[in-house]
Amino acid sequence: MNARLPAPGLIGLLRPALLGTVCAALAACDDAAPSAQLPGLTLLSAQDVAADPMPGNDDTLRRVHYRDLHGEGVLVLERSAAVINDPTGSGSLDVAILTARLYVRSGPRKGWTKQWQRQIRQPCAGPVLEAAWLLQHVGATDLDGDGQAEITLASHTFCGNGSDPHQLHVSLIDGSTGYGIEGETRLDAAGQARFDGERHQSPSLASAPPVFVQHLEKVWSALGDTSTTHARQAH
Repeated sequence: MNARLPAPGLIGLLRPALLGTVCAALAACDDAAPSAQLPGLTLLSAQDVAADPMPGNDDTLRRVHYRDLHGEGVLVLERSAAVINDPTGSGSLDVAILTARLYVRSGPRKGWTKQWQRQIRQPCAGPVLEAAWLLQHVGATDLDGDGQAEITLASHTFCGNGSDPHQLHVSLIDGSTGYGIEGETRLDAAGQARFDGERHQSPSLASAPPVFVQHLEKVWSALGDTSTTHARQAH
């Protein structure tokens, strides 16, 4: 059973003018990077809280740490695996689990509280199983300028081989409201990604602020390049 993590060099196509800075919008700043300032939002680096324990563990793929009008937040991204019984009774299935958790606190040295958790579970009987957070499309922004951070999540899952579709997921979470797009893509004969499968939008997107819709559409378009990279590796 093969399981792949995100390929390096994935390309983000979001406009810096819309998101403040590329580093901030796409969470391309790693833990060693300096703080990034956006209107109403500050992205924090490890140096800002060097002596302060952070949520997550040694297996955490990425932390996105920020400060907004409510205090501090940290997004923790993880990938894990499990084995379950096949519901059809024909053996077992490998399961890849992508988990995103948002922790918040009102100020420094306060206790962290988990605000929400999102999971994507991909069961698979083989031959190829993939599940990855697309880290360069994940981050914290303040697109509507209200001082409250929005969280962007993007991921890719795959089970199968050959011409089986690759599943893509992108969402924007603003407080207690989530907006999302899910769908699938395939490789054509020339090796290019085609968004010719099903696409589903969350009902909430119909009444979302235009800037949220624009953001999600741009991330969705950018995932075509990412999907091509993963699909070529799988086939």
